[in-house]
Parts: sequence; C-alpha cells; structure tokens
Amino acid sequence: MYSSTAATALTSTFQQSQDTLYALAGDTGGKAIFDYNDLTKGIAQAEQAVSNYYILGYYTSNAVQDGKFRRIHISLNTQIPANLEYRQGYYAGKQFKKFNAADKERQLEDALMLPDPITELTIAMEIDYFQLNRAEYFVPIVVKIPGRELALAKHGGAEHTLIDFIGEIKDDYGTTVTNLRDRVNVKLSDRTANELAKVPIEYDTGFTLLPGKYTMKFLARDDETGRIGTYQTTFVIPDLNRVDRRIPISSVVLSSQRVDLKDALYNAVKYKATQEAANPLVQDGQRLIPSVTRVFSKSNSMYVYLQAYEQNAPRSQPLVAFVSLYRGQTKAFETQPIEVTSGMNNRLNTIPFSFSIALSQLTPGKYDCQVTVLDPTGQKAAFWQAPLMVLQ
Repeated sequence: MYSSTAATALTSTFQQSQDTLYALAGDTGGKAIFDYNDLTKGIAQAEQAVSNYYILGYYTSNAVQDGKFRRIHISLNTQIPANLEYRQGYYAGKQFKKFNAADKERQLEDALMLPDPITELTIAMEIDYFQLNRAEYFVPIVVKIPGRELALAKHGGAEHTLIDFIGEIKDDYGTTVTNLRDRVNVKLSDRTANELAKVPIEYDTGFTLLPGKYTMKFLARDDETGRIGTYQTTFVIPDLNRVDRRIPISSVVLSSQRVDLKDALYNAVKYKATQEAANPLVQDGQRLIPSVTRVFSKSNSMYVYLQAYEQNAPRSQPLVAFVSLYRGQTKAFETQPIEVTSGMNNRLNTIPFSFSIALSQLTPGKYDCQVTVLDPTGQKAAFWQAPLMVLQ
C-alpha cells in the first residue's frame, strides 16, 4: 500500500493487455483505439479509410506445402503518400502426413464447427430409441462408411488405418447434452482389404437421453489419408408415457445381418460393456446390424425388430404383430401374425417382436414396409411404415 507495488502491477498488466490487442489489430488488418470512449472517432477513421483504396490479390508461386509462415511485404516505388494496410504474411498449406498431434486436433475442431458439411468421406447414419424406464431412453447410433473409401490406404503401403470419430448431441436450445470421441483401428490385411471393398465399415455407440428434440453432428476422419466426412441430422425422442390412444412402440429396426460380437470385420467398434447390456440389438452374443440405407439383396433375409410397452397395465397383455410389404397399392407379402403373451420382467412390461423374412420370393424393386401391432384386449393398435429396396 505504501510502495505502490500493487498499482504498478495493475498498470503493467493493463499495458500488456493493450499491447496484445494492438498487435492483434495490426496482424488482422484492423485498428486499435485505446482510452477513447467516443466511438465516433473510430467510425470517422473507418469512413476515411474506405473512401479511396485498392485491393491487391496475391497468388503464391511456391507450391511447397510445408506449413511454414511466409512473409509478405508491399512497398510503393513512388513518392506519393499512401497508407498501406495489409497482412504481414500467411501460413502455407500442410500435408496431412506432416501434421503433428496439435495440427490433427485443430483440424477436427475446425471441421466440427464448420456450418457446411465435408464430403470427402461418405457417411450414413441411423438413430433409434428404446425405452429403458419412465424417464430415460437408450439411443443406439449406427454409422456406416463405405469400405472402398478406406481400403485405398492399403495401396499406400499401410497395413491398417485409424479412424477418428467425434460427435456431439445438442438439445433444442443449442446446449450440448453429450458428446463422443473415439478412435478405432481397422486392420487391412489382404483378406480384409478385399472384404472392405465390398462391405461398409460399421461403428455404433449408444447414449441415454430424455424425451425431446436433438441435433446430432458426427465427424469421421481417416487418420491415414486425412480425409474427413461430416454428418448432421435432427431427431426426436417421443415421450411414450403420454401415448394412450395407441400402443407405444420403439423404433423399428430393419436388418440383413446378425454378427458375432467378436467378428473380425466389425471389431473396430469400441463397445462398452454397459452399452452392450442396455442395447436391445445385442442378444445371445450377437448384434443386429441395422440397415441404414434399407437396401436388401434377394439372397439374404430381412430381420425386423421392435419393442412394445404396456407400462400402465397391471400385467402383460397379449399383443399381436405382423409385417406387410406393399408395392404401390398392392400387398406383395405379409408374415403370419405373431402373438406374444408375456414380456420382459420390468416396470414397462416390454414386449419384444422379432421377424425373419426371406426375400428370395420377392421381385426386385421398391417396397413400403409396414409393421402392425394390435392389442385385442385394449382395442389399440400401432403402425410403422418405411420404404425399402430389394435388389437382385
């Protein structure tokens, strides 16, 4: 208090902050105005600065992508007074193979914040929901990337490729509810490289969310080549507790594959034990792989899975369900009705339905798939429809 040390330190800190702002303004082509509360001075200077000006474009002839800072100097060969304001330099491009850890992290952050998607990698996604209790829903998310886009890394001499996954889920107010960050290792031996050229790489994870409207933004990067793909979509988790005029049902999953959890082609998934236990698509050591694009081959079978809930009933009531395929207005196929008289031992009285449909008897083309669930006792019903494609 007597030596004025505190006042000196405060003044020094204030001066350093002004020096930083002054340097920032100079590097970005702006102008810093300090200790002057009247903004009209800055507005007047800005008006004078843009009254007469020239814009110069600079195209470098140095094609080396080394990421180094390259200085720029502009001068006049005349005595006419002029005010030169320009960037003092720029950073050259940098090849991905020369990125360090900080560069790779910055690339992911910048790509995730971009409003427009990056389409260097093709990404397809499916988001489903299954009710866990009266408040929470398990939301499995399945992402597929064409394997042919990742098998190219084998041609560069790599024996494996790393894929970085990053994503976030925001609610209707723009608040980040949850996020994910993962890295998986896909081996590219001669056998798997041939398989990857024909089938997609599948990555799945799961979250526990409350009912509401959400926005999902997902990013994948091939860590071997640096190629990035982003995917953004909105989805709604309904509040099934308020459904009383029809039978509350979960998402309907269409699939053509059941794979073992230890399958070599799909072990890229970093699957947590808690997610495996909560995910209804994992049963008896096998995982049902949702068909994100809903394109099926006649040589395969189509699996249909869903859950119905009778949480307000004192005990499980028998439910009947069947699957119909329509081509236009004509019914092309319909399964035999399945009656389930007992459900899972939980408070929701969850009743699962599972169908296996042989597609060999269908003509290739577009179909509308309809799942019907009936409650004969309560005289209620639930319907679900989605288009699908059957190929030769």
